[in-house]
Amino acid sequence: MNVAFLCLGGNIGNRIENMTAAKKAIEGHLGKINKQSGIYETAAWGSDSQNNYLNQVIEVRTKLSAEKLLKALLAIEKKLGRKRGAIKNSDRTIDIDILFFNDEIHAGKKMEIPHPRLHQRNFVLKPLSEIAGDLKHPVLKKTIKTLSKNSKDKLSVKPYDPTKNLRYICIEGNIGSGKSTLAKALAKKMNATFLPEEFEDNLLLPLFYENKKLFAFPLEYSFLIARFKQMQYAFKHEKKLIVSDYSIYKCLWFAKINLTAKDYKLFKEQFKLMLAQLPKPDLIIHLSSATDKLKQNIKKRGRKYEQSISEDYLKAIAVQFEKGVQKLRHIKTINIPINAYHPKLEEASIRTINNFIKENFG
Repeated sequence: MNVAFLCLGGNIGNRIENMTAAKKAIEGHLGKINKQSGIYETAAWGSDSQNNYLNQVIEVRTKLSAEKLLKALLAIEKKLGRKRGAIKNSDRTIDIDILFFNDEIHAGKKMEIPHPRLHQRNFVLKPLSEIAGDLKHPVLKKTIKTLSKNSKDKLSVKPYDPTKNLRYICIEGNIGSGKSTLAKALAKKMNATFLPEEFEDNLLLPLFYENKKLFAFPLEYSFLIARFKQMQYAFKHEKKLIVSDYSIYKCLWFAKINLTAKDYKLFKEQFKLMLAQLPKPDLIIHLSSATDKLKQNIKKRGRKYEQSISEDYLKAIAVQFEKGVQKLRHIKTINIPINAYHPKLEEASIRTINNFIKENFG
């Protein structure tokens, strides 16, 4: 097996998605990614572009020769929208450079290995030091750590924080799924503002569980108004990332279950008018749990008016939520199955969410 170190970078389009697609193509066709650095952000090198780059270095084990590897990488670049032109250091969706290939030295017109300028670029040296600091440059005869320490490049290279591109995260799920607990924990972890649903102030809720037919429409409409006002106020006055334990879309999903066809049609028209005035979530986290687990959680939290909720009603909500989330193709969503409630559930869920954010936002 040959060992190649590659640098991936890009500064236009969805930078993270492009990088993730490139790595999938590399693993799918060229070889195994053995190591990968963190992702770093820097200003454009050798250019006055205002579009910052994301860069990452990976170590790949491959059966391909250096020549065949280069040809395959150029094909991946082209497939992902890279347009090579006469302008040097122009903006690009993805760039994949071969830094090292074993300890081989290639000095041809079409291929130079090691990369001739890697020792001059912090955006290469920093991530490369992370996974191969003791690797010795076969021409310069110095380790990557030494080259990084002696670099004269002045451009700052910082670990990439994907959360800075996020404004609004919703956590959704059935009654008793643990939305509020997770949303509160996630907001604390991300230094965000927690926006809790104010359902306990709604006096119609206990009445609805006593007589659904009579109170369904006023309840659903009151929730729509309350959520709309709360979200409008939050987005007008709050500058930090917002994490809520509900989304405005749940108004429509519950209305579909609780209202008659005629009332639902009227409700949907009002919902669309309000929806158009609200910002869309960057991410919806959908918690799915078995009905018996939901019943246990509902009983445990002890709200009197919830104790009569039937399993059939919870199942109907679950179906509607699944359908609703699937229709939100314009919003990134992640489903987290909750198989059991335990002390480390929030920690495990937040880890899953963080990994998703790292892979999907750039």
